[in-house]
Amino acid sequence: MTTTDTRTTTLSVITRVPIPARVDPNTVLASLQAYEPLIKANPYVAHFEQRHLDVSEVVDDPLFLESGTKLQAFIVVDRVPVIPGLGAWGTKEVGIPCVMQCFDRGVRVRANAQAGVVVRSSYEVRRRGEVQDGPDLLLGPGDEGEWELVEIAGIDCNFFVKPFVRSRFSSAHQKILQGIVDGVAKKTDAAAAGRNTGLAVADAGTREEALPMV
Repeated sequence: MTTTDTRTTTLSVITRVPIPARVDPNTVLASLQAYEPLIKANPYVAHFEQRHLDVSEVVDDPLFLESGTKLQAFIVVDRVPVIPGLGAWGTKEVGIPCVMQCFDRGVRVRANAQAGVVVRSSYEVRRRGEVQDGPDLLLGPGDEGEWELVEIAGIDCNFFVKPFVRSRFSSAHQKILQGIVDGVAKKTDAAAAGRNTGLAVADAGTREEALPMV
């Protein structure tokens, strides 16, 4: 953890979920790089839309590299709980500007959230054990594969909201990663059973074909 001034602190949070052995890691990569599955996996998302990307948004941010591809910007509207226990009645909608970029292992994302919170994340398909930090993986039957989906995040936020940010971020983003893997696994199982599931991200082809070019 590093401190940039007396009010702002940067949290480092690593989240990991296993990719089951029956699931091709390239298919998970393709799902990430389609962007929409990644956005929709967030349990707080109400709706989203693509927006114009101004070069000034990324030129001075070291998260985004020239070697990356498919820079795109979105407005993601989160439904934020404000009164616990009231369900949708106790929430408000907050628009969050996001920028995404593909790279060889996954997707980079910057989200400018409310209260001055800025999240810079790298979602990566990695071999199990390459990333040592983060929670221990709880492996169930079929999860004993060689790969995992990892999010490496740096969160800039006010010191006083740090406990709330860490708690909400950790729980929500564990669900995001699991949702992506579960979605790909469901399509994989359907294809294996011979059912006609229509055009899906699972049919993206080779790793090279899955990498969009600008």
